[in-house]
Amino acid sequence: MKTGVGMTHLKKTLINYQKPIVRITSIVGIILLIGIAFLIFESGFFNNPDRVQNWVEGFGSIAPLAFLGLTYVQVVIPVLPGNVSTVVGVMLFGIGLGSVLNIVGIFIGSLTNFLLARRFGRGFASYFVKQETYDKYIGWVNKGKRFERFFWISLVFPGFPDDFICLIAGLTKMPLKKFVFYFLLCKPITLFIYTLFAIYGMQFFYDLIQSI
Repeated sequence: MKTGVGMTHLKKTLINYQKPIVRITSIVGIILLIGIAFLIFESGFFNNPDRVQNWVEGFGSIAPLAFLGLTYVQVVIPVLPGNVSTVVGVMLFGIGLGSVLNIVGIFIGSLTNFLLARRFGRGFASYFVKQETYDKYIGWVNKGKRFERFFWISLVFPGFPDDFICLIAGLTKMPLKKFVFYFLLCKPITLFIYTLFAIYGMQFFYDLIQSI
């Protein structure tokens, strides 16, 4: 009985701290997003990308490992939109290494989300998202095969909160092997395509601004 009361108290405590944490991470994310956009344009990447990549290579193996760690943390504690970090990765390390670092970091982070949700339940799944997002997607937990279709669709198409949906997957009866299969089948190729679209889109706007 005491254990049940203790768990209830813990859940209430998490809910009390949830909104401030979501608010703080959102503000930090906006500030970082503006800062990253400024640094990208100021770095001269679009004029001379090799210069930026040579600068990164000067840090040796520390740079890719640090970026891999940041990508992992970004998935588990979503501060920046995922597409921002993937674009930065390709800009800094090139299409080959940058894409590998992106998918490895995102995969390990998504797998962590899946396992944490399976271990700690709905209270944890709601911790780092807005209540509206939680209410919108949590209903998929009990939809069985329909959730599996929704899961791979969310990995293929943009606009879905992938990190949170991986948390939801951990609350369902989806086997770990199936989660890994769907993720590795759908995410790498679509992530690569969307990242290139974003980079070329930024290049287009940069050239447009320069021509004005």
